[in-house]
Amino acid sequence: MKKILASKARKWLAIAGMCLGVHYLMLILSHILISGSFSFQGLWDLAVQRWTTPGDATRYLDIAENGYVHSGENAINLVFYPLYPLLVRLLGAVVRSLPLAGVLVSQCCYAGASVMLYELILQDAGEREAWDGALLMALFPFSVFVMGVFSEGLFLLTAISCLYCIRTKRFLAAGMTGFLAALCRTQGMLLLFPAVCELFLLRAGEEKRPFRWKDLAVLLIPAGFGVYLLINYALHGNFFQFLLYEAAAPWYQSTKWVGENLSQHYSMALEHPGLSAIIYWPQLILYFAVLGVLLWGLWKRERISYLLYGGVYLGFSYLSGWMISGGRYMLCCVPVYLILCKVRSAGARRAILFVSALLCFAYSLFFYKSFAIM
Repeated sequence: MKKILASKARKWLAIAGMCLGVHYLMLILSHILISGSFSFQGLWDLAVQRWTTPGDATRYLDIAENGYVHSGENAINLVFYPLYPLLVRLLGAVVRSLPLAGVLVSQCCYAGASVMLYELILQDAGEREAWDGALLMALFPFSVFVMGVFSEGLFLLTAISCLYCIRTKRFLAAGMTGFLAALCRTQGMLLLFPAVCELFLLRAGEEKRPFRWKDLAVLLIPAGFGVYLLINYALHGNFFQFLLYEAAAPWYQSTKWVGENLSQHYSMALEHPGLSAIIYWPQLILYFAVLGVLLWGLWKRERISYLLYGGVYLGFSYLSGWMISGGRYMLCCVPVYLILCKVRSAGARRAILFVSALLCFAYSLFFYKSFAIM
């Protein structure tokens, strides 16, 4: 047993090291290209600047330091969910630096997410597919955000952990991890769909498993969103105050039909050529690319709960009008990795990884050059 656990631990460390190593390599290459040379001080300065100071990062750090406020210019920080800044505050009390705590939370959670994705894929596929899935997530074009003070790493960890618990029929644990995911990002509550789907399949499938009261634990998933709404009400007397802040400057976001939003992205790409290659075209392409992957997964008879989650995640994310973070949203669309890792053709797998690596480096370089990668 000790040998098995030691072997597992070594494998997990290797996966986490590979996925984090990809991003440290991107950082080093970007530093060399930007500065024309290499120095440890320059590398450190670049990492500190880009991981801790871009827009969302400063807001997360402000919440971690001061909490939510009901008035003043920082009241709009309410649009950011509480779990990530809470963890940063807790760790910051130990390491005595909120920026350092933010980076540690993000990177450790991302490492954990890579391991959980590996374990999730092993439930239905082999070692090769599991390694490829973790690498695909590491090489996603907008995956650079897992390195800094952003919530992507934490959301990936909680969402993938929830999917793993759902897949292994641990519905109490699924409810708890899903609760945390919904306390991290709105899309977290969508994990209720695969949970209910798997419960239905258990009841209707060959096992004909009867309903159990503890299955109701999956209702903890949307309860995480409910806690966030209570925070809104406690501060402003309005459960949906965050929607008012999202509709105002600097986000100007609203809810519109997907087709209307895609049309807007196309128009914005034409009107703002400087931003088209880093925001609007990628958002358009990613929508149809993810949709194509999900349809291919349907044709290949991928697990229905994964397809359901991917579909509602994609549709829900693109209901956001004036969206500028579509790349980051699609980074967390986990079913994409669960499907693409099972491509049988070795040539197709290499092509997917090669194109992903090129795009990952390109957008990482844009990020480190302070381009408006959202």
